[in-house]
Amino acid sequence: MYKKIQWLLIATAALASAQSVSTTIEQTPGNFSRDTTVTGANGKTATYQNNATWGNGSYSDNRNVTGFNGKTANSNTTASRGPGYTSRQTTKTGFNGGTSTYQNNRSWGNGAYSDTQSYTGVNGGTRTDTKTRSGGVVTNTFTGRNGNTRSFSRAARYRR
Repeated sequence: MYKKIQWLLIATAALASAQSVSTTIEQTPGNFSRDTTVTGANGKTATYQNNATWGNGSYSDNRNVTGFNGKTANSNTTASRGPGYTSRQTTKTGFNGGTSTYQNNRSWGNGAYSDTQSYTGVNGGTRTDTKTRSGGVVTNTFTGRNGNTRSFSRAARYRR
């Protein structure tokens, strides 16, 4: 939700001072691109670019915004899936250069399941949450930004 609001605010601010707006959209099987250029009353430009590709179990989405002041922010997402696994990573870089990363990796098979999510903030601290299920036991492991780890295990609930 925050991501959608962020892009909407950027677009609204750009259009509020727009002298002209130009958008080009191209779409082919497995590919989508959108380029929008906004020219302000003072002749300065702001741009928004979105390029996405997908196919054969993989997905990539790169979004870049350059403001009237020349500063750039971007968001890059890659994902893949196959028999017994899925993975996704999103890296965002703000107008001030700060970068944060979100990763999610899942795997399953032979009665076992694992789901690991991690988030690295702009300050470099990483938080990781891992849930595993194997041999009738579910284990949740949490590692905080300070490196402290806690694990909790319980008997798995079986579906009927």
